[in-house]
Amino acid sequence: GRLRHRLRRLQRLALRPLLARAERLVAVARFEVDLYASELRLAREKFALIPNGTDLPEADPADLLAPGEPGLLASIGRLERYKGHHRVIAALPHVLKREPDARLLVVGTGPYEAALRKQAAELGLERRVEVTSVPADDRGAMAALLRRPSLVVLLSEFETHPLVALEAAAAGRRLLVADRGGLAELAEEGLARAVSPDAPPSAVAEAILEELGRPSDGRQVPSLPSWEECCKGLLELYASVGVTRTNV
Repeated sequence: GRLRHRLRRLQRLALRPLLARAERLVAVARFEVDLYASELRLAREKFALIPNGTDLPEADPADLLAPGEPGLLASIGRLERYKGHHRVIAALPHVLKREPDARLLVVGTGPYEAALRKQAAELGLERRVEVTSVPADDRGAMAALLRRPSLVVLLSEFETHPLVALEAAAAGRRLLVADRGGLAELAEEGLARAVSPDAPPSAVAEAILEELGRPSDGRQVPSLPSWEECCKGLLELYASVGVTRTNV
């Protein structure tokens, strides 16, 4: 995958000796610690786990219990092929056979937008797939959007710290994710259901339908770290290795 390719490139550029000299290395997800320690042949003790923070407004408890709009799916992320939006679109015709009111929001911007619109048109899904976006600095708008879908489907080939998935879970949304990287970690924690990113559209659709049919109660809602907590963790790490605020 992309991460392994990146790590091999780091090794080819002879950065491992430099990384080995560092007193500590920062990772934003548990799987990063495992993978970097293995690929770079470094001790796990060198790594500090400090997840990225979020500034999404805290969800109203009443919204956490709301099931979302019936049949509404959302695939969120930059419009690049590796993000897997096309996999959700490919599954939608199979979903519609049993859930005729299903719709899909593709949320993001990027160079793959035209290809996604073309795919939807070729499948006769123009009225079922809406491509939209939210300004990056409008966190209130993102929070409002996350309250709408009944299920958020994220089938990216590679995510390190999938912040949008965590935000969706914190908003009380169900999650179906690719069994890769940081997304797979969410499934291990019970916050999502994982499906192989190589699964055929019919299998993805089956997982979507099963998740849509599950009762809305009993979901885990994670507590998200703030950017203030993230900065505090970094400052404490710097202090532990003798770096003062003046040096930062």
